[in-house]
Amino acid sequence: MNEQSAVPRRGEEVVLSFGDSLLRQSDVELLRCCGWLNDRLIGFYFEYLERIGFKDYAAKVCFVTPDVTQFVKLHEGDDAELRIFLEPLALHTKDLVLLAVNDNQSNTHAGGAHWTLLTYWRPGNLFECYDSAGSVVPAPARLCSVKLTRFLGAATSPTFEVVDCPKQENSYDCGVYVLMFAERVCGVKLQGKTASLLSSITADCVTRLRIDTLALIQSLCVT
Repeated sequence: MNEQSAVPRRGEEVVLSFGDSLLRQSDVELLRCCGWLNDRLIGFYFEYLERIGFKDYAAKVCFVTPDVTQFVKLHEGDDAELRIFLEPLALHTKDLVLLAVNDNQSNTHAGGAHWTLLTYWRPGNLFECYDSAGSVVPAPARLCSVKLTRFLGAATSPTFEVVDCPKQENSYDCGVYVLMFAERVCGVKLQGKTASLLSSITADCVTRLRIDTLALIQSLCVT
């Protein structure tokens, strides 16, 4: 669970500074077996996909950081404060928007036990939810889509669908599945790839991504 790893140890040295992402050793350790990924790791990987993995599509795609997603999901009141966070993202200009949604119900305390991927695809005016736990309609993702809709610039309200996708085999890999879903969705939507999520993502792929992400962080540390 992320409760045990959300707060860095006092005085802990930064392992990697990448764009707006800072990773400490306790964050990196979560990539080893059985670690529940926290918002800093997911934010880093989203930033990596945005800056390097899909940099040629920067005008078309937006990876919303987990902290902004959490704020959007739980925000109450008028739109003025939300607009401060969202206007710089220019969501109304993007074909594809991706958000990692946590089920934590607090804006002030770390918590939560599950991540889902929520995407908005402008050409279809469609929200799609990818949930490795197999929820029928994950409430946090649905709530986030409602809050986000008025900032997308769509002529009509988007539809919302839960996508049939691979299911995790344990209680801790949801964050890794979100990373894999995000990368595959970008490949399909932006690059025209045709690989099915059901056939291209397996438990072995998830284990491999943990290892590959550790290696990625190590490589960025020395560049």
